[in-house]
Amino acid sequence: MRRRDFVAYSGIAMAGSWLWPHHLQSEILETESQINQSEVPKNAKFIWYDSTGLGRNLYANFRKSFLIEGKVESAILSLFADTSYQLFVNGQFIQQGPIRFDPRFPVYDTIDLTPFLVQGKNVIAVQANYFGMQTYKSIENRGGFIAWGVIKNGNKSINLDTNDKNWRCTKAKEYSKYVQKLSFALNPTVIFDQKNEIKSWKSKDFEDSKIPLPILLDNQKSWGKFSKRNIPYMSGHEVKIEKFIHIFPLLNEYTYYSFSIPLPLVAEDNNGYGNDFFISFFTWIHSETEQTIHIGRFWGENWLNGKLLGGIDSQTHSMRILSEAKLNKGWNYFFGKIGPYNDVLNHYFSFPSNKGLTISANKLLNGDTVFFKRQPIVEPSAFNKLISTKNLPFDSNDTLSDVGGWVDVTIDDKAESPCLETSWDCYEEQVENLKEETFQGFIIKKEFYPNGCSILMDVGQMNLAYPKLQLKNAKNATIDLTYSEQLCEDGQHLLHSFNYLPGDRLICSEDNFTWMPTHPRGIKFIKITFRNILQDITLEKFEIISANYPTTKIGAFSSSDQLLNAVWEMCYRTQKANMEDAYVDCSGRERGMYLRDTNIQYFNNLALFGDQKLMRRCLELYLQSPDNTGKVRAVFPNVGNYTIADFSLNLLDGLKEYFNNTNDKALIIDYWDAIVGNLKWFNDLSDEREDNLLDAEWDKKHNIDAHYGGFHGDLGIEPNSLSIKGIHCVFSITYLIALQSALYLAKKINKTTQVNEYSKRIEKLSNSIQKFWNPELGCYSDNLDRTTHSPHASLFAIRAGVIKPEQLESSKKHIASKLSYLFVNGYNPDKGVYVSPSYMFYILDGLYKADLSDVAENLIRQGWGWCLYNGFVTTPEYFDKNPYNSMCHAWSASPVYYLSKYIIGVNYPEAPNLDIVSVAPKTNSISYFEGKYPHPKGEIEVKWHRENGKIVFDYINVPKGVVVRN
Repeated sequence: MRRRDFVAYSGIAMAGSWLWPHHLQSEILETESQINQSEVPKNAKFIWYDSTGLGRNLYANFRKSFLIEGKVESAILSLFADTSYQLFVNGQFIQQGPIRFDPRFPVYDTIDLTPFLVQGKNVIAVQANYFGMQTYKSIENRGGFIAWGVIKNGNKSINLDTNDKNWRCTKAKEYSKYVQKLSFALNPTVIFDQKNEIKSWKSKDFEDSKIPLPILLDNQKSWGKFSKRNIPYMSGHEVKIEKFIHIFPLLNEYTYYSFSIPLPLVAEDNNGYGNDFFISFFTWIHSETEQTIHIGRFWGENWLNGKLLGGIDSQTHSMRILSEAKLNKGWNYFFGKIGPYNDVLNHYFSFPSNKGLTISANKLLNGDTVFFKRQPIVEPSAFNKLISTKNLPFDSNDTLSDVGGWVDVTIDDKAESPCLETSWDCYEEQVENLKEETFQGFIIKKEFYPNGCSILMDVGQMNLAYPKLQLKNAKNATIDLTYSEQLCEDGQHLLHSFNYLPGDRLICSEDNFTWMPTHPRGIKFIKITFRNILQDITLEKFEIISANYPTTKIGAFSSSDQLLNAVWEMCYRTQKANMEDAYVDCSGRERGMYLRDTNIQYFNNLALFGDQKLMRRCLELYLQSPDNTGKVRAVFPNVGNYTIADFSLNLLDGLKEYFNNTNDKALIIDYWDAIVGNLKWFNDLSDEREDNLLDAEWDKKHNIDAHYGGFHGDLGIEPNSLSIKGIHCVFSITYLIALQSALYLAKKINKTTQVNEYSKRIEKLSNSIQKFWNPELGCYSDNLDRTTHSPHASLFAIRAGVIKPEQLESSKKHIASKLSYLFVNGYNPDKGVYVSPSYMFYILDGLYKADLSDVAENLIRQGWGWCLYNGFVTTPEYFDKNPYNSMCHAWSASPVYYLSKYIIGVNYPEAPNLDIVSVAPKTNSISYFEGKYPHPKGEIEVKWHRENGKIVFDYINVPKGVVVRN
């Protein structure tokens, strides 16, 4: 299913060079001479704590102090960091940035410091984090920080330009470098060790000389021409805790054993190991008696005394498999293997604490610090020849001498996975309750919690946010903060999955401890686990600060159908949660800007907020993203082979809609070459056939390893309902709709060459689409083999306007029959669905254009009603409860747009002129309605009811200067 693949990328930065795909390499060279633009003073340089800025998960602390005497007339700071920064002034957190960017086109922030400055000494502190790895929101380059600006203080000017004399810089050693990524798509989690932090380095009282001067990067041209941020900063309001679920004492029922192995090669393309690469390991378990125990393990295969262990997934401890193990008296040989799922492999086991067991890789009953032995990381050729060919399990006498011997795993090699550990924790009975009014300042008493405790909270729905924690008397404690969208069946443990492990570990060395993460977290449920409590700890303050795109809810929806009202609100919550510095697929697992998701969310935004800046920024990024084929990428910023053919076509839909709502010709003109280049790939593909139809299996026929295959289509549906093989109707019509959008835009900016070319292609392709018509069934087939006849095919023909008048009625009957039920079994998704939540965006569009509003509303009631019935407060990635999927996925929130558009009935018949509005509701089942729709000049308010079956308007209110023409 979508997004479960662990995709590797090739954009690895090396000293003195930048290894882009070839077409991008030339583009970055073209911009190297542009770095010293007028907005960047010549004296401002990229600085770091070394000259390269290269490595994995690097943190750097920057500091500049100065004196203020008298009135500050202005204090403007511009700054940029690769990959991210947090800005503090006089110890106060001010801002986080920059927005996601392509290093060829970096974007800087400008911040007015005036409100934060005081008389006397002031300090600007910046903490930068360079990811140094592939994520779904960044491109590998190098760490670097640059800033410039002036503080005008009476007759004095304080220069803020970064160079090797004007600031201070040091490596931030408080953050562990080799920690596991939050997910396959995100940057690493945080393991923060307070003892390694330079105490009070952000404060005014700190002595500057304790931090060295920075070093100029040896490659100052690793970034292209700067542009100024063109979207607002994130919201920053407090997120309320809706419910305190529990505070439980920890119970030491099991003893954990673990190891951690950095595996940088698994993150690279063509690493040579193949899909069968694994890490083998072994130890010995000594039992004083013959007995049966339960071993907890994460995943992989394990053998005890040569016998493969079975196991069942725990329903109350996610990611723990319980294996029944029959131990002999004395030593027992325990062997296992595990495949890498991340570039830092963390592996755990738990053994009962009260069974008299000794774990020793050297078969020593006392004093052995070597708990496991694991195979060394060898070259692919050695692995494939000398390790993968061995029979499993390896013989207990096998020394692996031909590959260098086993590697000792000691206590110092233990894993640091807050999610795995908290999801395996056991609890005693609750001894006290938490309440909102007593939470701030709550004292965690050593008497009540000798082994530590777990505090679980619910904030109601997913939010992208910063948790901020302030503690007193926390010395020597370890605090884990973990986050999730779901709970396990017991309602006590967070439900996690191997591909998304969001958690942070804080190791306190001082009594006073204040912390917030360097990047926001996706939070619905949040758990704070206190370990190693040596004295009473005061939780002085805990708050959650929103990091979503700032929005104002303008749209409103209130109808006679309470279910549809609830669906609209659920979709609103989802959409709001998934707006960051881009439209992101989900605020938890990925936070990736997917192209199809972006289009869907933009339409949702039109019904809710009417914002245009965020879509423009997203389109800029996509139009900067083409790979070496010319196609725009499916998710960006990133590099590598991550295009999805129909997503690339969807770009044109989004561009057209954005233009119709903004009349922004400048964007289209500036990126016209990229628009044409993206479409050219499909033109070339269509030219392989005389009829210009597209083959959904183009990748196989061209022997190309295309991510997600040749045609994405509608994922997660009943497989026999829609074939995605062969010469394909929906794929071809998706191309046709893209051509129609491109022709429309070409006419608007007077591109005669493309107007002529696209017009001819549209005419030819429109005629060829008729090859899919099946006169016997009265509908369109999915391919020329006529193996399936999904409603999708006929609805896409309606969307593209290529269905003939004489075909319409039979097609509508076919569609209404096929979509009378969304679920295969008629009532829930257990046996499959006919349309996925994401593809419903296109299905609903076709249904309303076919005047099948009853079918559309029925599908919404069934699918999203099922979500509400099951307690969802936001829309899930698919119609299921699978923990591998997101429970807050905005590609599933399109009902908010269609319900608003067609039940309110707002249209712009002369778009992009939005001063002319028509209001024509399309619904048969609603008896009254009142609502609002955003407009650039304000809001459109509509209220109507039915009399004798006909809609009668109570009022239509529009902003000044807007005319209603019905």
